[in-house]
Amino acid sequence: MDPRDVANMGVDNASIRLLFLCLARDCEDTIPLFIAYLKSLESCGFSCIAIIGENGSSDKTRDLIEQAAGPQISLLDTAFMAGCKSRLIRMAKGRQALLDVARARGIGNDYVCVMDLDNVMAMPPAPAAVRAAIRRLQTDTTLFAIGATSFPVYYDVLSLRVEGLEFLSNLYKETTDAKKRPFSYYRFHQERIYKYQRLMTSATPVFCASSFNGFCLYNAADFSTGSYRARDEAEVCEHVNFNLSIAAITGKKMMIAPGLVIHAPKDHIPVSFLRFCSDRIWERLTISRMKQR
Repeated sequence: MDPRDVANMGVDNASIRLLFLCLARDCEDTIPLFIAYLKSLESCGFSCIAIIGENGSSDKTRDLIEQAAGPQISLLDTAFMAGCKSRLIRMAKGRQALLDVARARGIGNDYVCVMDLDNVMAMPPAPAAVRAAIRRLQTDTTLFAIGATSFPVYYDVLSLRVEGLEFLSNLYKETTDAKKRPFSYYRFHQERIYKYQRLMTSATPVFCASSFNGFCLYNAADFSTGSYRARDEAEVCEHVNFNLSIAAITGKKMMIAPGLVIHAPKDHIPVSFLRFCSDRIWERLTISRMKQR
């Protein structure tokens, strides 16, 4: 038998260890889907462990995580996140806490998956697609991570850093400022969000310095070198700072894989003007009800 065939068999058939690091808040409907997803991966030969950080949920999210807790799933109390008014700083601190716990325990797993546990769980990547992405990480030493694309469009432009789209570095501030102008907010989305979501929806691999898009697989050794905390963490998406920190240390890059697909959250995809307005109204009503609880 050709030695290359033996090597490929090892990639395909060996049990792959996956460490999931996730933040969860008000994910009552999707936590059971995540648990089922871990089981589906296990049935396909993966060995999965998950650490879930939770704080401030107004539903049964924490109860469900505690009920599922055991050798495979553990809960990290991230109540400290509530003290941060800035969403970006809050997220950076929460994700760094997960990273720190993983480091303290010893990141012995082969690969780390950073995954959102909200509506991304409506259609997570198939186990075969996860295995194919990991196979690419195993064989391409220029990559430290592979991120998901999404259907119907790639949605997470805030986490994106790709050559030729340097303007993205200021997109968070632009978005924050645009929210103050409700009558032009939809046009802003058309010109600065929707246009580039469609552009990044590719049938071929896209190489970049940073991406997340709800689901991202990292080589564990490279992952452990990164940091979510940075001087500009109040203005820059935490995934950007994290990925750029790994790239600076390892000299590697990321890839967005067309075969690693999730369903884009409906509140992040291009819609008509009327739908856009109705979604904003519904969002405000939901936030108001949450504050009254």
